[in-house]
Amino acid sequence: MDTDVALFSRAGGRNKNEDYCRFDEKESFGCYLLADGLGGHKGGDVASRVIGEAVSEAFLASPGLSLEKLFAYIDHARNVFTNTVGSRSVPSGMKSTLVVLLLNGKQALWCHIGDSRIYYFKSDKISFQTRDHSVPQMLADSGDICSEQIRFHEDRNRLTAAFDGSNMPRFEYLKEPVLINKGDAFLLCSDGFWEYLTEEEMEEDLKNTTQAEEWLDLMERRLLERVKSGHDNYSALTVKIR
Repeated sequence: MDTDVALFSRAGGRNKNEDYCRFDEKESFGCYLLADGLGGHKGGDVASRVIGEAVSEAFLASPGLSLEKLFAYIDHARNVFTNTVGSRSVPSGMKSTLVVLLLNGKQALWCHIGDSRIYYFKSDKISFQTRDHSVPQMLADSGDICSEQIRFHEDRNRLTAAFDGSNMPRFEYLKEPVLINKGDAFLLCSDGFWEYLTEEEMEEDLKNTTQAEEWLDLMERRLLERVKSGHDNYSALTVKIR
């Protein structure tokens, strides 16, 4: 598998970074993930780290790309998370978003919960993007607001689903892998990132770059020109298929 990968996770204008972002590649498989601990719940940084590390641990122990593997990775994370929450050393009520992307050079498979997103690009255009589990997304789906109004809606932080130790049905996932080709690209990002960039800008910056890190740098420059003091943590991971 030949991929070009870049990532960052920033605290932004906050004192603590509650995002967690990482990738692992083993044998002919790759696992790319991002988690955003809910800021309104104590231990958001612990939640995102525990979940992300557990998914990675399960992947490295048994790398693969199938729904069976994906469910096993999430189930392992659920068990680890439940056990962690059950201890007295961490706050109760911890929650986090999560996006997971699996690749093997020929196929891709992903799942998500919450308002962290996965974007899939073909020929420098968005072919697919996940739908948020949030109140503004529900309003957009019902036609009460347009999709662009999700970004800075007053209820944008109200999620309708998050990783809290519940079972897999709370996630949305592809029913079967999709075929990928050289030149395809993926962007995983938290809401603190995608709020400040339009989909058209993501496409434009992808078209004007050749490296995953260059693409990420251009998008971050746009973000930094627009954020206000005290803005949210922001994290992103880009993958280009070579």
